[in-house]
Amino acid sequence: MINDFDAISDDSLVWARRWLILAVSAVAISGVFAILIALARVPALGMLFPGAEFYRVALVLHVNLSQAVWFMAFACVLWSLYSRHVSDALQRLALLLATLGTAGIVLSVSAGSVRPLMSNYLPVLDSPIFLGALGVFGGGVLLKALLAFGSIDLRQAGTQAAFARLVLLRIAVGGTLAVFVLLGWTAAQMNPAEGMAYFETLFWGPGHLWQFALLSLLMFTWLMLASRSGNRLSGGVVGVAILLSLVPLILAMGIPFIYAPDSAASTYLYTWLMKWTSWEAPLLLALAILATARPGMLAPGFGISLLLFVSGLFIGSLINGQTTLITAHYHGTIGAITLAFMAVSFQLLPTLGVEPVALRQVRWQLAFYGYGILLMMCGLAGAGLMGAPRKTPGDLAVSFSVETFSRICLGIGGLCATIGILMFAWLLLRRLLPAQNAEAYSL
Repeated sequence: MINDFDAISDDSLVWARRWLILAVSAVAISGVFAILIALARVPALGMLFPGAEFYRVALVLHVNLSQAVWFMAFACVLWSLYSRHVSDALQRLALLLATLGTAGIVLSVSAGSVRPLMSNYLPVLDSPIFLGALGVFGGGVLLKALLAFGSIDLRQAGTQAAFARLVLLRIAVGGTLAVFVLLGWTAAQMNPAEGMAYFETLFWGPGHLWQFALLSLLMFTWLMLASRSGNRLSGGVVGVAILLSLVPLILAMGIPFIYAPDSAASTYLYTWLMKWTSWEAPLLLALAILATARPGMLAPGFGISLLLFVSGLFIGSLINGQTTLITAHYHGTIGAITLAFMAVSFQLLPTLGVEPVALRQVRWQLAFYGYGILLMMCGLAGAGLMGAPRKTPGDLAVSFSVETFSRICLGIGGLCATIGILMFAWLLLRRLLPAQNAEAYSL
């Protein structure tokens, strides 16, 4: 069971299963692009690919599918499970928009010439089809978040631990809605324009706010894993962690009312918030979980997720300039979220009426992904310490240097992580799709 309060309605299970199929499909397709990206950065092998433009297009699609679509579709899984059921028509519309938007993102690359714009947080293709598809997907998530915000009932929690999880989930929903508000506010403050500078400014504030909302979801999933492990957490410690998680969200929403989105002050303050207010809450919660864990009882995935998160924070402290140290940093923090989501996905299968995955297979999959990401981070960090620039394939010639060795580690780690992604997709889709087909047949 994923919770310890009232039984989840059949309708909620149906929508959760459908959103999970979309989430897993997106991360599976992102894995294909990840293979290309990893190989394109390996000395000698990378010279076989068309060039830097190919690398950037693959990177844009990978990031959008593995972060925007995967993260938000999985959030919709959780919102479906923990919300009272409302309007089938609106639920269907939200999922339809998200699915059409995802398909449009994938297919946009085949619609003529596209120009990748490597804006922070959400790189885009300068293509009406891609941008339109991204907007359609966002519309589906926005509608789902609106439905969830009013229907997550804190009174249904039967225990203190369940209450804490629901509070964090509601914070994540509110944070997601705040991202859309800030995105609209930022767009309204800017002159219509095209190109890299426009999207960099457009996504800078909302992108930071989105990361803060994702950290609330990370804490939620860690609490789910801790509950499965039988941890008895202190309500006071969890309460402090929840309050700390609100700090960056609240402060991030205040910045646009003081400074223009394209000002240096706005850019600096969002960076400062990420650097000094985003990590305390997850670390405090993680320490509480470790302190109360029974020996050998930590749920699969929690330890690796925490390792990635802490490693990402450490590498972040070394950042000095636009090098691959930045890439290594966010692969740690983002990888921690992805791995936690994967671990919880496996836990959800019996609740969704789907055949569970054997524990041995779960551990192998999480290890391939988690340690693959860790090896990638080492490679990126090593190259970054040598001054390698981010968002480019770099020097692909073979030479005996720290940077070459780092890029080889990056390629091997990237392939291991991608194997983990494809294992995850295989293990889940081969169970979810028959269940979905059986549901459709019974209608």
